[in-house]
Amino acid sequence: MLRATFVTGTCLLSISLPACREHNRMISVGHRRLSIDCDGNVGSAKATVVLIAGGQRTAKDWSKVQPAVSSFVRVCSYDRAGLGKSEKAGSEVQSVDEIIDDLHTLLKAAGEKAPFILVGHSVGGLYTRRFVTRFPDEVAGLVFVDSSHEEGALREHELIPKVQTLSRRVAQLGFFVKPGERLDWRTDLPLIVLGRGKPIPRTTIMTEEQFAAWDRIWRELQQDLASRSTHGQFRLAEHSGHFIQNDEPQVVILAIRDVYREFQDESEKHSSGLGHQ
Repeated sequence: MLRATFVTGTCLLSISLPACREHNRMISVGHRRLSIDCDGNVGSAKATVVLIAGGQRTAKDWSKVQPAVSSFVRVCSYDRAGLGKSEKAGSEVQSVDEIIDDLHTLLKAAGEKAPFILVGHSVGGLYTRRFVTRFPDEVAGLVFVDSSHEEGALREHELIPKVQTLSRRVAQLGFFVKPGERLDWRTDLPLIVLGRGKPIPRTTIMTEEQFAAWDRIWRELQQDLASRSTHGQFRLAEHSGHFIQNDEPQVVILAIRDVYREFQDESEKHSSGLGHQ
């Protein structure tokens, strides 16, 4: 069932200080090393939150979120190959599957334990969904932070044909580029989708009418993602632009905590035998 919740800047959280001091590790993944930062008590957490940054972004994007989240659950952020402190990949552009292979290997090599609650910002949402498809038994819940949608490139091309969005490189990132292709991804995992409340910054590429249309399309795509889960929920971050984790970090923290609590509740039901009645 899809539920809509509107989250304003007045939403406040009472969060204690992190349980463990943040530390940085360089972990070997194949022929290169990737940087990963993890915080929080390893022993008491039933899941591990993994923060996945958007395109060409690094773990620093989560600096306002990770410390608070570490007060109630184990949490990690990382730099993809060639970004931040991580070493370069063999190819100039990694495909979505190469990125997922790296992340899965990194978490295992770093000793971070499943199940994972995946939090994906922007194109990181595409990586999150591919991770769920590839490793469904290792995921406990999902949070999408103004996530890209696999159909986004097609929808943008329909709106602005002169913009070349349907390229091989775009396809490598996980977007659909074949006309008529539609997302068929579904899940029963707890899912909260956070959508930006502010319109995108204006440029000279679009007319005002196209800008307004794209804002509507983007909102529709966010709501569509929420509908993909039987436990999906859409929340509007009214005072945020695309980087909700910077504009209203408390909204992201609350979403992660809510998904974690839902996972805990389901785990307790199953452990007590209620899940089989």
